[in-house]
Amino acid sequence: MNKIGNQQMMRDINKSLLLHQIYAYGPISRAELARKTKLSPSTVSILIDETIREGVVYESGTSGSGVGRRMTLLSIKADSGYALGVDLGGSRCALLNMRGDIVSSETIPMLRGESEITERLPEIVAAFLESCRIDTARLRTVGVSVPGRIDATQRVVVRASPIEAESFALADVVEKATGARAFLVNDLDAAGFAERFNGAAQGLDTIVYILIGYGVGAGIVIDNRVYRGSEGGAGSLPRLYPYGTRRLAGQLAQEMPRTFPAQDAPEEILQRFVALGLEQADGPAGRQLTQATEAIVEECVSIVQLLNPQQAILSGWIAENESYFELLKTKIQSRETGKLRRPTPITAAHWKLQGAAVGAATLGLHHIFRMREVD
Repeated sequence: MNKIGNQQMMRDINKSLLLHQIYAYGPISRAELARKTKLSPSTVSILIDETIREGVVYESGTSGSGVGRRMTLLSIKADSGYALGVDLGGSRCALLNMRGDIVSSETIPMLRGESEITERLPEIVAAFLESCRIDTARLRTVGVSVPGRIDATQRVVVRASPIEAESFALADVVEKATGARAFLVNDLDAAGFAERFNGAAQGLDTIVYILIGYGVGAGIVIDNRVYRGSEGGAGSLPRLYPYGTRRLAGQLAQEMPRTFPAQDAPEEILQRFVALGLEQADGPAGRQLTQATEAIVEECVSIVQLLNPQQAILSGWIAENESYFELLKTKIQSRETGKLRRPTPITAAHWKLQGAAVGAATLGLHHIFRMREVD
């Protein structure tokens, strides 16, 4: 690489370093940026002025009091772009501005099969952005949460049975539709990231996120690193598949059609199932709920005993009803506690059904503001 190329590369690296610091620690002064990055004040000033002209950063106020010069504070400009998160497993979209604030979050139609996703997802995204009054050109990144395995490039769905996709270059489809950089992420990883970044697990570095919803599985984070296993299959919970939203609702509709009509939405059936099961413990729904609870508790106890996390987070229909969540929590903690350790803290997911979509969008922002390195 020639000298000019080297200079431009270092300029880009330094600029990304400054943007990362403003995103992570803003509002922040130029002086503090120079101290944190060890760049010269003149370099910081030149590069910051450039980001202000580009509309990414703005002067958001001042700090200091008393005698002396007040320092100007810098922040990321919220409306300088947007990050979209699409959760195909949970059928939801979330739009974040460049500071990570949620602009809008909505349910979207359920999509199944590669043909249907390819044909309908672009129009669904376009309609969602139009409802938010956001032009597609202002979209900077799109994260797509997938209930299954993705390849190492984060561009191809290896296999995702819940959405009936296999060897599917989904990121290419999304980029063609939106014109924005797209990437894929496992739904459990996305939801777990949302909880760690600004949800129920902030400040923790070893957690397990257990989802029983349209998807079923566990997201595992050990020492602040997502653990996926040797081939990306860690977190599979096949013994709990019968209690996934669609399968369990279908079983209830078949066995008790008068109480749980098949035409009702699966999530509505499970809400009614939990409420009725708690109210009438000796009735058919109560007995079914007790059976499901025992299986769920047994699996959760095994997980927390094996991993010994700082916290376990429950999500999906098992955490929607507060009384039922407290019942699960009590049973799990009473069975997993040993003589030499305290029970594992267990919380309901903060983001609930929005988790995977919000997490995918937030990961997109982290990609934008990550610190570049020398190749």
